[in-house]
Amino acid sequence: MKIIVWNIPESCSEQEVRDFLGRELGHYAKEIEVFEQGTPNAYANVDVDADEPYVADIIAQQFNGKLLGGVPLQVSAVPFGSNETPPTPPRRE
Repeated sequence: MKIIVWNIPESCSEQEVRDFLGRELGHYAKEIEVFEQGTPNAYANVDVDADEPYVADIIAQQFNGKLLGGVPLQVSAVPFGSNETPPTPPRRE
């Protein structure tokens, strides 16, 4: 199961994003990939380590709006059973 996190501040490095997500998600964060860091379109894909398919949805709901660098993050779960790469979040101009 995967979640996608976007609206990451441009000022955050890849390591800062990884550390924050790892700390906040704890044992649920299996793998964290950060893309386009340092840009207004930075986002992260997180593999969620859980046995039940609804866990990613609950994590996304609870995590949505958490602040990173004073900016509220946006989070959504990738639909259960989707073997595809998570979609790229909306781009900011």
